[in-house]
Amino acid sequence: MRPTSSLISEEGIRLIPADPIWHESIVVAIKESQPDVRHALPWFEWSSPIDVQVSEYLEEVQRLGRGGLSHHWIVVHRDTFVGLIALDHSPHLVIGHWNLGYWIRSAYQGRRFASYAIDSVLTWISAAGGAPTAIEMRVDPLNIAGVATAISAARRWKGHRFEEGDVHVVIGEEFVFHYCWLIPRLPIEASS
Repeated sequence: MRPTSSLISEEGIRLIPADPIWHESIVVAIKESQPDVRHALPWFEWSSPIDVQVSEYLEEVQRLGRGGLSHHWIVVHRDTFVGLIALDHSPHLVIGHWNLGYWIRSAYQGRRFASYAIDSVLTWISAAGGAPTAIEMRVDPLNIAGVATAISAARRWKGHRFEEGDVHVVIGEEFVFHYCWLIPRLPIEASS
């Protein structure tokens, strides 16, 4: 797989490979979006220092992104950090090749930023060539905005709700049930 690269959406959204220079912006966004962070970033631990976790996260995903093993982007609108989006290999994958995760900070939700970022990422991964790629999206059912975004993305990309992929994800010290959507193959084959 190729290294993570910058992407530009037609809607003025830029996706920049995750980099430590965004550390402070992410810390501020996590603090202002605490309830949403729990649903969207299952790796985050409230009992540990925020700045240390963000530093470790950025260093790891930058390294993995250079090697094409994982892809994490900073979602930017008008030079402002608005969220994160990522393609990862997850232990929860059932038939997909990648797990697609996203988080938009509270102040920027409801403006379709997640949808624009998802479309950019899926266009990028489908242009990679090679064998078709399946994408799984898992969302906590209590994350109403995240569920709506997953439903919309699945509709746009010819995906569907994939109940066999529903799992319990460890968040903090508890197991939280997550719905799954599957985008079965990218690039999408033309209809006859």
